Amino acid sequence: MKNGFKVIDADAHMQDIFASWVEMVEPAYYDRRPRIQILDDENFHKGRRRATFLPCELFPEPPRRGSTIQGGGINRESRAAASDFMPKKYGTSYDLEWTAESRLTDMTEYGWDKQVCIPDLGSLPFLRIHDRDQGLLWAVTRAYNNWAREFCDADSKRLYAVAALPDQHDIEGLVTETRRAVQDLNHVTVMMPAPAAGLSWDNSEYDSFWALAEELDFPMSFHGASSGKPHTASRYQPRTAVPGQQVALEHAAGFPFENMLALGHMVYMGVLDRFPRMRVSFLEGNAGWLPWWLSRLDDHAMESRRQGMWFDAPLLSLQPSEYFRRQGFVACDVDEGSLPGVMQLGWEDHVVWNTDYPHTDAPDPKSALDAFLNQSITDEQKRKVLWDNAIKLYGKRIQD
Repeated sequence: MKNGFKVIDADAHMQDIFASWVEMVEPAYYDRRPRIQILDDENFHKGRRRATFLPCELFPEPPRRGSTIQGGGINRESRAAASDFMPKKYGTSYDLEWTAESRLTDMTEYGWDKQVCIPDLGSLPFLRIHDRDQGLLWAVTRAYNNWAREFCDADSKRLYAVAALPDQHDIEGLVTETRRAVQDLNHVTVMMPAPAAGLSWDNSEYDSFWALAEELDFPMSFHGASSGKPHTASRYQPRTAVPGQQVALEHAAGFPFENMLALGHMVYMGVLDRFPRMRVSFLEGNAGWLPWWLSRLDDHAMESRRQGMWFDAPLLSLQPSEYFRRQGFVACDVDEGSLPGVMQLGWEDHVVWNTDYPHTDAPDPKSALDAFLNQSITDEQKRKVLWDNAIKLYGKRIQD
């Protein structure tokens, strides 16, 4: 709490730099688990320890350390070495190599009451691979979700785990692991995977997955998940003449554009219509696009305009903006310049707050909350964004 405001960081990240989850792979698959080696990283952290993946069944060619869905991560060149600014930015947490206890200490210092912990793609490269044994993929997924539960048990009233799900999946396995993670492990949401090969989210095979969200009363979290191929940012891979500019453009476009497409897909393809009690969130891609995108989606859904005029298909039963008011949330950045406009256009009940802690390029945690509190929006709107809306999004599992 700070200045009388209770605070939920609705989209932070885990930071398993040692890939600790690999040692939690169950006995039947333990000998086939990913192989890691703990090295001193001379380039990024100048002697700091972290895990590197070795050739193994899951990774015949080891992934780049810290690589993300867009192929960047810690291997991006920067004007300053991380070791020059990360100790100052994150202090003791950096020195202690991101323990749960150091995270809780930071939360207390910065005034963050609760934190929802999204999986860190850099330490979970198995989420984005394909053409591997499905049984092994589910085994390592279970191992990570078990590790996340154990990590958050350091203070289960302040830290809330988010379940990881791999892009390569069978629907039965997807439902089984989601049920286990939410029902048995008490994860508050799942990080949406991309659709399985040959399917799209509106395919009826996914109906049991969406129905589970209604049955267990948890939201689906879209965190830059690609609704189809290619990913928006893929045109800037591999980087060539101007890598710094390409990194910036790739990241500026990737998350919001994929979130916009995911929302459009879930609305126009009828998923939100068929599952009216399922909540959805679109994270780490700003909130400023929301009013414009919903207005455009509304326009294209009108009977006299694009959908009704050109396509032989039933009209939506609600306007896209009405679906979002019923079921949707979006995360804002702490210092997002477009946020006052989002509030003025009437979306104050659908925005949550996020820090992206403890990523290298995240806002400085020491000033993140102050930056938001200095926004030119009302105190009531601040209370909704910092607390009330996250409670509505994540539900009973985060209220304790």
